[in-house]
Amino acid sequence: MVVLAGLSALLSGFAPGSAQAAAPAVVVDHGAGASRAIMPGAASAVVTVSLSSPPEGATTLTVALGERTPGVVFVSSRHTLTFTPTTWNVPQPVRIVSVRNFGSADFTVSGPGVTTGVIHVYASTAPTPPNLNRSCGITYTTHAWNGGFVTAATVTNTGPTTLTDWTVTALFGGDERVTASWNSEWGQYADAAALSAPPWARTLAPGQSVSLGLQGTVTRTAGGPWLNCVPEPYLLPGPTTTTSLTTTAVPNS
Repeated sequence: MVVLAGLSALLSGFAPGSAQAAAPAVVVDHGAGASRAIMPGAASAVVTVSLSSPPEGATTLTVALGERTPGVVFVSSRHTLTFTPTTWNVPQPVRIVSVRNFGSADFTVSGPGVTTGVIHVYASTAPTPPNLNRSCGITYTTHAWNGGFVTAATVTNTGPTTLTDWTVTALFGGDERVTASWNSEWGQYADAAALSAPPWARTLAPGQSVSLGLQGTVTRTAGGPWLNCVPEPYLLPGPTTTTSLTTTAVPNS
């Protein structure tokens, strides 16, 4: 009788309607139904991320570099996204920045209890649009010694309108490895790094400046680092150009 009771309990788990709901999946929207985000020149692009269904509770997703060797494009801003049972279908933006004119990379978006999604990005050799926002000015100096370096920078809004966010990119000429930064959140991908604006200084009024910097180790270098500032909004209101672009499909990681 004990055996029969146990068998009955086991079979009850397969009763109709008792199947466990599928885990929420990460949904990546590259824009306009595209399979990847394309950035003209050393440029920037935004993709959005949401979930396919509500998670059981607040769930934090992490954006990380995938298996493909990149070196040229990377996530520029905050690396985590949080969704709740009430905000699961509200798209959250992730900005991607390219520090060279050509290259591709994949980024995984993963978290506990969800099916991983992938952000595909491609930086083309097409020219940058004419309404590019060039209001994020940057000046910097680097002091290097045997085995290390430190770079101090100042970011200034040189335009007539407010910047709502900004990211500093650093391109290295050797085996530099960032170990710390100040007044920024940093992440390194191969020979490039991103320094995201601190929460208290993401918005810069016209003429406003903020200082930041990074330090690291180095044993071999050919110069650099070379810094650039990418503003938000990346494009200003105005005319844009449409460039025909032919690319070779790259297998997903």
